[in-house]
Amino acid sequence: MLAALVAAGEAAAGAWPRAPGEVFLSFRGEIETSDGGPQHNASVYGEYGLTRRVTLVAQFDNANDPWTARRFGTGVQFALSGPDAVNRFAIGFGASTPPDVAGAMTSTRGELSFAWGRGFESRWGGGWATATARVIYGRDTRRPITDVSGLVGLKPAPGRMAMLSASRYADDGGAYWKVSPALGYRLRGETWLVPSVTQELSDDRSTAVGLALWLTF
Repeated sequence: MLAALVAAGEAAAGAWPRAPGEVFLSFRGEIETSDGGPQHNASVYGEYGLTRRVTLVAQFDNANDPWTARRFGTGVQFALSGPDAVNRFAIGFGASTPPDVAGAMTSTRGELSFAWGRGFESRWGGGWATATARVIYGRDTRRPITDVSGLVGLKPAPGRMAMLSASRYADDGGAYWKVSPALGYRLRGETWLVPSVTQELSDDRSTAVGLALWLTF
């Protein structure tokens, strides 16, 4: 169950692998306000459990913000910890294309990621925490791109959850920080509706309102 909750749309599986044959899909739309006017972004993210320790990942994102890492990406995540471990660790390898349309058609980047996660109990209900560090490099970048993120989530009631994530993305253009609170509402089965707000803390300090639909089957 934690695997479904920690996949908040980032193109990197968390430290919890998918069960063999299990599929997770996230469809997300976002409206971003900035000095240049509103922007409409959409993304699709998916995971597939190949074995007990191997998860395949793919994502498409049409955003072209300075902190958007890719337009299309695919990869594989290997769980390093056993199913009963308190602290979970995983390593991932992947390939992606730059977010701009011209770059997406001509360039390919390699990605290496490392993820940690663990569940916990609190007075407000069960929760989980996860952190992911990713390094991206291609011939179109002067130095490796780094993307570090962390997330803490709680399930205060059945069919409800609350999450808070923060991330730092750095490339040739500079470093960008953002925070994103989100809520989750179970519609039925393992189908969740997840509204969120993302506040960019550097650059133009833009704000985005998003809505995602999570499906696990």
